Amino acid sequence: MSRRLEVLLSRVEGPVVADIGCDHAWLSAQAVRTGRACRGYACDVAQGPLNRARATIEKEGVAESVIPLLSDGLQALPEACSQIVIAGMGAETIVSILESGADRLDPDTRLLLSPHTKASVLRDWLDHNGWRICREQFVQDRGRFYPVMDVCHADRQSGLRPEERLFGVHPVQDETWQLYLAQEKEKLCRLLLAVPPARRADVLMRLQLLESLQEV
Repeated sequence: MSRRLEVLLSRVEGPVVADIGCDHAWLSAQAVRTGRACRGYACDVAQGPLNRARATIEKEGVAESVIPLLSDGLQALPEACSQIVIAGMGAETIVSILESGADRLDPDTRLLLSPHTKASVLRDWLDHNGWRICREQFVQDRGRFYPVMDVCHADRQSGLRPEERLFGVHPVQDETWQLYLAQEKEKLCRLLLAVPPARRADVLMRLQLLESLQEV
């Protein structure tokens, strides 16, 4: 079990959870087996992963409670879910899934999102489309850092500060977050030496925002 899956499982809550892009369905199977959810949907757009999902569901003895679905995003979900998990995809893919499946999202639905690229793009989209990031936790897994976002519906746009957009909204300020900031600082310092003069101001701004977080 990867560290990211471990953290995602710890954040699953609610009677009905849907794991979109489930691959082997470990998350939904364990969520039901450990009592974090009563029922689950393991969804994938491809038949191969869905076959692996069925094998996991049978092995874990949760076939009566976890239903594998061949589904393009949220389209095949037969009911509103209390929580929808989308992890291991780029931000643009997650945004596309949420946009195309907007009619499947109940006002009480919570999202658990973990993009592996362009997290700032996802934060922007959520803020402009009726969602609020309640908390982020950064996970280090196999040498990379991933944000895990708890998201709920918002009555109004909150307006992200630049440092929130770039480095996380209400992050859990633990050792992993500090290590993530240190790694990002190294990247920005290297970038500062490589970019043309016209881009230096933008890189410097991001570096200053990051350093202000390290000082908190």
